[in-house]
Amino acid sequence: MSFDERMVVARVERLNLRELRIWVREGWVRPAHSEAGPIFDELDVARIRLLCDLKKDMSLPTEALPVVLTLIDNLHQTRRELCALTEALEEQPEGVRRTIVTKFRTLHGDMNEAGGGQ
Repeated sequence: MSFDERMVVARVERLNLRELRIWVREGWVRPAHSEAGPIFDELDVARIRLLCDLKKDMSLPTEALPVVLTLIDNLHQTRRELCALTEALEEQPEGVRRTIVTKFRTLHGDMNEAGGGQ
């Protein structure tokens, strides 16, 4: 489903049109564009709600938002890559999977010891 600016503002009660336009201009939300203006999808609306949480509920300073958003984006990208790696691993023969899992546990244990058990 797609939404124009006014529909987004109606869906996200804590948001006004001015804020939405600023967030798009800053690149914090990246809607598709049409001749009629920006077109938002469900992911855009979820990100806008996150911005409202960070900015309004948690009072995160504006200058910190790009850093936090970059960290969140990186975390989501890492998760997508891990899911793809897991799918590739599941397609391997049992012996290959077992070898990789054993090696991972060895390396992960070494990292935990070096990093204080995180």
